[in-house]
Amino acid sequence: MNQSSWFSLEEVELQHQITVPNPPVIKERKLPEKLDMETLLSQYKSIEINPNLIKYIVVESETTENSKQINFKSKIKLKCEERDLDGSLANKGTNNIQATKISMASSIPYIQGLRSAFLSMKEGDVAWFKLSNEQMYTEQEIASGIQVQSLQKYFKIDIIEVTQPELPLDLTSLDNRLKQLDSFKIEGNQFYEKQQYQSALLRYQRGLNFLEKWPKKFEDNPVAIEAKRNSLLVLSSNKAQCLIKLQDLKQAISVLEPLIGQMRNKPFEVKNYYRLITCLQKVDEQVKADFYFRQVSHMCQLSQDEKMLFKSIKIKK
Repeated sequence: MNQSSWFSLEEVELQHQITVPNPPVIKERKLPEKLDMETLLSQYKSIEINPNLIKYIVVESETTENSKQINFKSKIKLKCEERDLDGSLANKGTNNIQATKISMASSIPYIQGLRSAFLSMKEGDVAWFKLSNEQMYTEQEIASGIQVQSLQKYFKIDIIEVTQPELPLDLTSLDNRLKQLDSFKIEGNQFYEKQQYQSALLRYQRGLNFLEKWPKKFEDNPVAIEAKRNSLLVLSSNKAQCLIKLQDLKQAISVLEPLIGQMRNKPFEVKNYYRLITCLQKVDEQVKADFYFRQVSHMCQLSQDEKMLFKSIKIKK
């Protein structure tokens, strides 16, 4: 039996990444430093959003999903190419426009023209925009009475992805409370897989804090009682494993010891005995380690592999 498997999380399936030998080399397309903007834009359908903001449609997405339309709360992944009045690339020497993520709800002040441009688009759209005069300023700048100069720029915007913020769950229902509990576990597991143990620990602890605020109206519901109990055991067990990874063995012991008696006949009961015994040994608590070794040997039906594994940690008899 592989000893390291005893230090895996409950209900986590690690996906092995396959490295492809000799991946193909992708050559980046160098952007031209200058474009004839009038000739380029003449081939596209134009829409006047306002007198100082003209849209030129390059690609129009066929999606009809409302969630893919940009609004004031959307999160967007996009590429943006910027050129000045004579068509010169703003960042000369740029070989490739990198995708960036923004939030429309952010407090960052966007220039008015870009904000309006985004709001006219949806996921999959590509368009050029010609911004002039006050559209090159933020709302805050206009409100402050700044003197508007005669400015003009072109922006090519490629909307790669649009997501909307999730509405908070109605936690008055049992189903939604269980979904929220599961989300804490899933998020923690994802961080654990990435070896981000401190972040995983915080997610499991948030789940445990959530359990402490369990509504009294569910106290007589058998389904709720069992779900709460199982979640407590899994989240606590995973929390202990994170503490072990972070070398906080005494804290891990303080989490594991109260759990042992509650894990009778659970799939991960023996695993947590193993965790507890090895932690106790490492902090020189041999008497306690011996006690739990005798307990697991007596209380649990160990497989032959499990018996061999426990013997390998050399408990004193």
